[in-house]
Amino acid sequence: MLLVSWNTREETRRCLNSLQAAARDLSYEIVAVDNGSRDGSAELLAADHSVRLIRNEHNTGFAAAVNQAYRAARGELILLLNSDVTFHEGALGTMVGFLHYHPDASGVSPLYLNPDGSFQQHYVQLPSLPAALALFTVLRRVPGFRGALHRFEMRGQDFSAQRELASASCLLLRRRALRPDRIFDEEFPIYWNDALLARELAAAGHRLWMIPEAVVTHTRGASCARLGPAVRFRHLIGGLVHYLDRTGPHYRVTLLRATLMASHLLKTALGRTTPLGWSDLRAALRGDLGPLPDGDTRDWAVVVGPPGRALPQLEAASRGETRVVLVDPVPSNRPRFTIEQVAPSVWEAALPTTLPYGRRLPAVRWFNRRLAAARLRQWLDRHAGARTLHVGPDEAYLVGWLGEDVVTHVSDRELELAAA
Repeated sequence: MLLVSWNTREETRRCLNSLQAAARDLSYEIVAVDNGSRDGSAELLAADHSVRLIRNEHNTGFAAAVNQAYRAARGELILLLNSDVTFHEGALGTMVGFLHYHPDASGVSPLYLNPDGSFQQHYVQLPSLPAALALFTVLRRVPGFRGALHRFEMRGQDFSAQRELASASCLLLRRRALRPDRIFDEEFPIYWNDALLARELAAAGHRLWMIPEAVVTHTRGASCARLGPAVRFRHLIGGLVHYLDRTGPHYRVTLLRATLMASHLLKTALGRTTPLGWSDLRAALRGDLGPLPDGDTRDWAVVVGPPGRALPQLEAASRGETRVVLVDPVPSNRPRFTIEQVAPSVWEAALPTTLPYGRRLPAVRWFNRRLAAARLRQWLDRHAGARTLHVGPDEAYLVGWLGEDVVTHVSDRELELAAA
């Protein structure tokens, strides 16, 4: 089995601990590639004598790491395995048994559950142009495009019986169905490499299946969340541009670029939030994915308001568990955004006042607030890590403008957690 690790120590620990009961009496080897983790993931893998570990000094990307592990593996069955997958008892043995009794099948995936035990919709079809447009723009509200997106996401489909379908988060493949030197195309470092693989296997006549009798729990996106939203969306959009360009007529890429640029301009004009800044979007639409983050990828806690609001986050920062940005909600008198590191894991940010008379004129106040949020987001976009925004009712205008993954609204009555 091929396991890629990047700053997911606890998920990796759970994955390894689940293998013995999942495999039953099977013999297997684990080839793991650690992509320069800084959270102790590599040390955890090195301490496990059942793991052959390849340690990269830097983050080479998911696709390249899988290919490294594949070239080092010896088995005739190859398991692609994300570190945030935990096997249920007998799951791996059931997958191997399915391939044994179905010689026409080239690969098999399990049924996915969320950590709370609910069914996880983690299967998609190959992306079409209408689905791609609906995925990133307001066109998802138009019936034809909405239907294409739902077909891509396979909403409402039956996963209670075996069917031809696969997901690369946990996918057992016959080696003879694969190329001898690689599994994934490394031009797709993170996203869409699995879609291209499925397309190539289907074109060669290989059949892939999912079976509900084998069950895993999938945290989903444990590593990708640590990329930070700017890197994540740049790779998601840029990889899709690559995929459409590689697999069909060029007009599809032209339409995607034009639609996403128009959507970005419209959202900006209406004061809406966008997944990427203008420069990152243009790079993504050119297919320029940018460098993968390395170094510190701990989560960010962006705390806006009174200092007392930041006490829990500051305690976590003192233990090295997270990084904190303290934001004074009262704009400074200077037009420049300033941020200063005041402790090993703590920064203080002062939001700028670009135009005068903001306190008197609502339109000017709106402009100053949006520009201040954009300056802070630009700084965060240059630093990897998932973001949690902690704001009170008076600073609610920042919600969505910082590209946060989670928002904590702080009021006198409650702390309310909501997915951004």
